[in-house]
Amino acid sequence: MTQQSSYKVSQGSTTHGKDGEHHLIKGESSSMRLWHNEQPQDTADKTPHANAYETLGYVIQGKVELTVDGQTLTLEAGDSYRVPKGAEHTYRVLEVLNAVEVITPGE
Repeated sequence: MTQQSSYKVSQGSTTHGKDGEHHLIKGESSSMRLWHNEQPQDTADKTPHANAYETLGYVIQGKVELTVDGQTLTLEAGDSYRVPKGAEHTYRVLEVLNAVEVITPGE
């Protein structure tokens, strides 16, 4: 990630991940990413998986169904969520989604 300093990343310097997420900034032990205009059809065939990091998120706009360890939650604008490290999970976008996440440890 190209940075002007270790304290700021300008919008034009963000990078995109393999799943379409925008990598915003990386700290010493966490990183922040944005899901921007994630479309329902982009998540139709997601399969459950587990990550080696914890995810904390906030839905800015839209609606998403998140399943964590067999428990299904419907998240809408203003809702926050957590996916523990190692938890089996998947998600399905129901309405165009904008959400921000912090992952620890960062990628």
